Amino acid sequence: MSKQQQYRQALQQLGKVARQAVSQPDIDRFLDYALEEGMKLVGGFRAFIALVDDDAGELVIHSALGPGWDEEKRQRRLQVAQEEGKGITGYVAATQRPYCTGDVNHDPHYLKFFEDVVSELAVPIVDAYGRTRGVINIESDQPDAFDEEDVSSVALLADLCLTALTLHQSRVRQEALVQIGNELSTSEDLDDLMRTVLDVAAKVLRFEDCSVFLIDDDQKRLILAASSGALKEQVGKVSYPLGEGLTGWVAQHGEAVRTANPREDPRWRGIAIEMPVEQIGAFLAVPVWGRERTIGVIRVVRRRSLAPWFDNCFTDDELEVLSAIGSQLGSAIESLNMRHRLVQTERMAAWGEMSAKAAHMIGNRTFAIKGDLNEVEYLLQQPEVNREELTELIGSIRRGISRLEEILHEFRDFVMATHLSTGVDNVNNIIAQTVAEIFPRRGPVELKLELDSRLPDIRCDAVKLKRCFAEMIENSLSFQPEGGELFIRTGLVDSRALPVRLGVARNKQFVHVQFCDKGPGVPADIKEKIFQPFFSSRVKGMGLGLSIVKGIVEAHRGFVYEDGVPGKGACFHILLPVNGKPSGEQTDVKER
Repeated sequence: MSKQQQYRQALQQLGKVARQAVSQPDIDRFLDYALEEGMKLVGGFRAFIALVDDDAGELVIHSALGPGWDEEKRQRRLQVAQEEGKGITGYVAATQRPYCTGDVNHDPHYLKFFEDVVSELAVPIVDAYGRTRGVINIESDQPDAFDEEDVSSVALLADLCLTALTLHQSRVRQEALVQIGNELSTSEDLDDLMRTVLDVAAKVLRFEDCSVFLIDDDQKRLILAASSGALKEQVGKVSYPLGEGLTGWVAQHGEAVRTANPREDPRWRGIAIEMPVEQIGAFLAVPVWGRERTIGVIRVVRRRSLAPWFDNCFTDDELEVLSAIGSQLGSAIESLNMRHRLVQTERMAAWGEMSAKAAHMIGNRTFAIKGDLNEVEYLLQQPEVNREELTELIGSIRRGISRLEEILHEFRDFVMATHLSTGVDNVNNIIAQTVAEIFPRRGPVELKLELDSRLPDIRCDAVKLKRCFAEMIENSLSFQPEGGELFIRTGLVDSRALPVRLGVARNKQFVHVQFCDKGPGVPADIKEKIFQPFFSSRVKGMGLGLSIVKGIVEAHRGFVYEDGVPGKGACFHILLPVNGKPSGEQTDVKER
C-alpha cells in the first residue's frame, strides 16, 4: 500500500472516530472504540487510555485492549512525574508532550509493565485550559514500530477523545441543570431546595465542599443555609456582615469571585471556612439572584493539589454552571416565598370567614341558652316548681353548651392544624391507636386493615395525625349509617407513581395511607371542593373536618386527595414524605 493510500485510510478511520465522538452518548463505549481504532491506525498490539482522577491527582487506566490485561493491571494507578524511571505515561502527562521510543529496554523513562513490550507511543490529552486530562498509550512487540506520522495520528485521536469527554461532561451538566430546574420548581420547603442544590452541584462540579448562604434583611447579615461538608453542623449558626470576606463581597456587589489562592486576595477574612486555610487551593463564589437583587451566595472550594503538574483551579465553564444554579435557586426561593404568602393570605381569609360563621353560630347557641335560662328563672319563681319542665330546660342548656364546645374545638383544630410538635413515629402505630380509640367495636361497619410492616419511621406530629385519621374514620362511618366497609391500607409509594396533577417533585418517597369505603362516594362535581373550609354535606359540625385534614397533611409537606368512584364509595389518599422536615416545625421563610 502506497503512502498516499495509507494516509487516505488513516483519514477515513479518524473520520469514523470523529463521528462517534459527537454521536455516541456512552463515553466508556466511545473510548473503547477510539482505542481500538488507534491500535489499527498505527499497528499496535496493546493499548490503554489513562484518565486523570481529579480528586487524587493521579492517572487511572480507563480503557485497555490487547493481551495480558487482568483486573490487577487495569486497577493500577500510574505515577505522574518527569523523573527518569517513573514511566513513560506519567512523563507524558507531566510534560504534556508526545513521546515515542523504539526500544523500551534502553529508554530512561520506561517502567516495565509487560515483558513483551519493545516500542511504545504515548500522547497526552490536553484540554482548552492547558490541563492534562489523560494519556493514550499504544505498544508494540516490534522494534521501532512507530514514526512521526503515527505520533501525529494518535495526537488527532487524543483531540477527538477530548471532544468526546467535553461533550459527555456538557451532557451531564445539561441534564443536571434540567433536573434542578424541575425539582426546584416543585419544592415546597427551603430545606428541600438546599438539598437539591447541593446534590446537583456535586454532579456537575468537583469540589471538597459547597455552602449556601442567604441574606437576612433584618440583620443585614449572611446566614449559612446549607453545606455539604464540615460546616453542615453549623447551619443557621454561622453568619457574618454583608461585605465582609470574599463571600460577603459577592453578596454585597452581586459579582462572582474566582481565585486559585483566596488567602492572597485582600478581601479574604477566613471567617467561616470549610477546611484549614492552608489546604484551600481554589475558591469560587457566585451570587444567588432574585428578581431585582442578590439574596444569597453559593460558594465551592477545592483542596490544594498535591501534584505540581495538576491544575486544581475552577474554569470559566464551571463558573457559568454554578452561576446558572445560583440563578435557578434564586428564582425558586422567591417563588417559594410567594407561595407561602399566598397560602398565608388564603388561610387568613379562611380564618376571617370562619370567625364570622363561628360568631354567628355561637351567637345563636348563646341566644338559645339565654332563653332557656330565662325560663329556668321563671320556673324557679313559681310557688310550685315543675320538675319535669325544669329537667327538660337543663338538658337543653347542656346540649347548647356541648354544641358551643364542639364549635370552639373545631375552630381551635382548624387554627392549630399547621402548628406541629414533631417527633419520630410510625404511621402504622398511629393508625392502630386511632382505630382502637375511635372505631366502634360492634358497629354496622366492617373494618379491614392492611398495614405494610416495611414502613419506615418518619418525622411527624403523632397527635395531629391521630386527629387527621380520626376525621377520616368518622367521615366514613357517618356516610354508612346502615352498615358497610372501611378499608385502611398503608404502603410506600414513589413520586413517579402519583398523579401528575399533584405536582410532586421527582425522586421523593411517601408513606401512602388509604381510607376507602362503600358509601355513596363523592360526586364528581364537588371532589375539588370537599377540602375547602365550611363545605360539608354532613349535618354535624361547621364543615371544617376535611379542611383540618388538609392543613395537617400539608403541614407535614404531604398531599391529600380523593379518587373514589361516585356511587361506589369514597377513597381518600394521604401521602406523607419519608424524608424531610415538616413545615409546621419551622418558621416561615423570610423575605430575603
